[in-house]
Amino acid sequence: MRHLADMIFTFERVTKKPTGDVLKSIKVSASSFVVFAAKLCGSGEHANSTRSRSWNISAYRAGEWVVEFLCLIPIHLALTKDNRFIPLKNGVYSPDLEKSLGADVNHIVDSLSFGWYESLFQSYMAFKPIKVVSSTGEWSVGIFFALNHLADTSFAGSAMRTMEGAWMSVTPTKDALIVALDFEGVHSIERSAQEDTLLVLFNTAVSNLVLFRNNFALGRDITGLFQSFQSSSAVLDPKANPPLFQLTLAIIIKDVVDSDKVEIAREFSLKFHRVVEDGQEANFISRLHAGKLSIIPWPVIESKEFYKLFPALKLR
Repeated sequence: MRHLADMIFTFERVTKKPTGDVLKSIKVSASSFVVFAAKLCGSGEHANSTRSRSWNISAYRAGEWVVEFLCLIPIHLALTKDNRFIPLKNGVYSPDLEKSLGADVNHIVDSLSFGWYESLFQSYMAFKPIKVVSSTGEWSVGIFFALNHLADTSFAGSAMRTMEGAWMSVTPTKDALIVALDFEGVHSIERSAQEDTLLVLFNTAVSNLVLFRNNFALGRDITGLFQSFQSSSAVLDPKANPPLFQLTLAIIIKDVVDSDKVEIAREFSLKFHRVVEDGQEANFISRLHAGKLSIIPWPVIESKEFYKLFPALKLR
């Protein structure tokens, strides 16, 4: 028991994660096999008795466990190449499939498949509503890190190159299926401006909540930072596509100390107001996000406050 208490103390000290009393309430006991078997079987009878008895154990649905296990494995949705947006079938790129898709939207939709997630959407949990949350941002700012903590995904630990194009994972909850999309960072040296625009367009079209992580310093110009968003706003008309572009854009400014929170949020807001004024009706905030914008200064990672903001973010 002392060893477990030491492990819990070390975990909380090193990770700074606020666990409350969840870990401390874990009870550990030791007993001989005979006593354990008697307790497990729900009676105090001799362990060698052959009388049939029910086991006093927890029960879980095997199907749900398998689904939750498979949902830990992300699948590659799409990539950009030679200034084209290329949807993938079952997470695999096929030049032959790309040639066969053509330009007919209905044919493209019918040809797509999401691998091990297909049965989840089509039958097993088809009755649940779907909420889509995605993450993007500047290159090398830990885009997937916030998404993993928010939606209980595992993009970082998948042993896959989840930094190219768009990747998907799913988190089943009691009330809905949370579809998490991890997008490649904008302004990558490996991507052209048009490829950035295509990824952003797909992101904003299908998401309910977009997390945009970035490094921000006082006095920094944000016009170039969101150029791909502005460019994508001119591709499709939101009024002609009412089911799309129904999302909130959450700007996450990473590694902000308490003393700078108010000032950074104020300056960022002023800069976005200028973007709206300069772009008038053509600005991407009004066209793609219907003005639904949140600016969130996020604490440094090695602090308890870093983790306390995730529950509030889930309410959005």
